[in-house]
Amino acid sequence: MFIYKATIQSGPLLEVKFYKSIRQRGKRNVARSINRSLTPDKMQKLNKIRSEQNIRRLILCNFSEGDRWVRFSAPYVKFTVKEFERVVSNFFKRVKYHAAKAGLEFKYIGFVESGKKGENWHLHIIIPREVSDIAEKCWKWKSGIYNKPLYLDGAFKDLSKYISKDAARHKDIGVNKRIKTSRNLQRPTVTVKEHVKREYQRIERTGEIEVPKNYYLLKDDSFSVNEITGAVFNFSFLQLNARRWWGEDKAEDFL
Repeated sequence: MFIYKATIQSGPLLEVKFYKSIRQRGKRNVARSINRSLTPDKMQKLNKIRSEQNIRRLILCNFSEGDRWVRFSAPYVKFTVKEFERVVSNFFKRVKYHAAKAGLEFKYIGFVESGKKGENWHLHIIIPREVSDIAEKCWKWKSGIYNKPLYLDGAFKDLSKYISKDAARHKDIGVNKRIKTSRNLQRPTVTVKEHVKREYQRIERTGEIEVPKNYYLLKDDSFSVNEITGAVFNFSFLQLNARRWWGEDKAEDFL
């Protein structure tokens, strides 16, 4: 069994993860052990967690407090899936064009959604604050815009859950891929280190880790169990100069 320490830097968020693996990183042509996979339900739960983590990291790498979380709606207009996707695609092209003319970069994270009956189509999207006015001018339905500023909540945890929520209820109307991201997004910096047995054992005994300088520990779940490899320790730290917002009980203001 091999022990690893993964460090993931996403803007002001620093994540440190200690875990075991039955295979050594970077080794090829190594005989595989008997395949041991998770049940479909557990795999689905794991995929959901990974999706939330990935969205959270992308937000923190590219956006900050004061950027915008906007709902662009097309009220009282009926669309097929392809028709509204075309509306959104053309909207993105117009915003990108006018932003470039103004010397600004247009990037986004969001998703397309409709009501339960396939009506009331809308786009939820995170965009830079300086592009917000341009985007509003490019949207056809002026009465269908709801614009809110982002507030750092300790790592946009609730917002990332909302963006990556299960798309099962949209399958009956043909929506396959809901999440939309621009290609110019910055990605987290990931480093993985082997031979950290002593650190792993110390955390096993104490359940604690030294807090890096200029960071504070977030109240995330720091312990989980992998059915195959055993204990996994996850620690999340936020920079001290990253302003905390008013609390998770107000997260519904952004949803």
